Parts: sequence; C-alpha cells; structure tokens
Amino acid sequence: MGTLIGVALFLLVIVACNQQAPEAEWDLTIDGSVKQPTTYSFQDLTGLRRTKLTNTLTRNPENPDEITSWEGVTLFLLFKEPGGVEYSVDSWVLVTSADGTSHRFVTSSLRGALIALKDGEGAWLAETGETPIRLIAPHLPSSQWVNGPVRITVHSPHPTVTPPSQ
Repeated sequence: MGTLIGVALFLLVIVACNQQAPEAEWDLTIDGSVKQPTTYSFQDLTGLRRTKLTNTLTRNPENPDEITSWEGVTLFLLFKEPGGVEYSVDSWVLVTSADGTSHRFVTSSLRGALIALKDGEGAWLAETGETPIRLIAPHLPSSQWVNGPVRITVHSPHPTVTPPSQ
C-alpha cells in the first residue's frame, strides 16, 4: 500500500512539473539603451529558464503583509539575451503596463526582479483571469510591482551627446 501511495505521489509530481503553459496573447518588449530591441511573446518567456522566488514579503499599505512565492524569468536574464542591455547601476528603466501606466525604477532597485509567470501555488497567472505576467521586485513594496508589463525601456544615466560641428 505504501509503495502504491509513493508511486501515485511521484506521478503527481511529474505531471505538475511538466504542466504545459497555457496559450496567451501577450508580448513584452525591451527597448531603449539596448543593442537590439527585443520582443518576447508569452510562449517565448515560458520557454526560457525559470527561477523560483520564494518567501517574498508582500508589503502593501492597503493590505496586511504576506509572504508569497513566484516563478518566472529573471529580468536580468532577459537583459542578457541576444538584444543585450547596456546599463550601469545608475541606469533606470521605464516599465509600461497594459493599462498605459508607467513606472520608473533605478536599475539597482530591480536586483532579483522576476517576470512572474506562475504564483506560489504553481498556477499560471494566465489562468487566473488577470494578466499573464507580472514584474515582481522583491526589494520594493508590492504596491510598486507592475501587473501586466508590455514594455521595458532602458535608459542610460548619461546619454552620449555629439557636439555640434563647427
């Protein structure tokens, strides 16, 4: 009987780990001070190496503090992808969400940030009735996290200025 339960649990874990990503029409563009602007579809993001962000304190003045977990692609992995990002610790990014609101962050405040695809229970955000991705920045209050980012524009701290010719 114990062996049967063990096999059943093993199969349940295998099924949960191999859960296919749902279909979702969503694009995330990274542009600005990058070598080449890049747009990732939801399916592109689900195919990249994912990371779990566990025991993240959700600090929101409107709700009680809560410990949450997330799974997704680290923002800096996306910055290292083929388009590449030319940034320094003084760079900043402008994150625009699907509803048109923009959020400005100093790049260093996004250390450990994740483009979340799943919640802590392993449920795809695309299946929750909300936007399929979310920017989670563990070092910032959750009220500053971005639900449904569609564009991340990287800005250099000191743009190169070409002096006018004489």
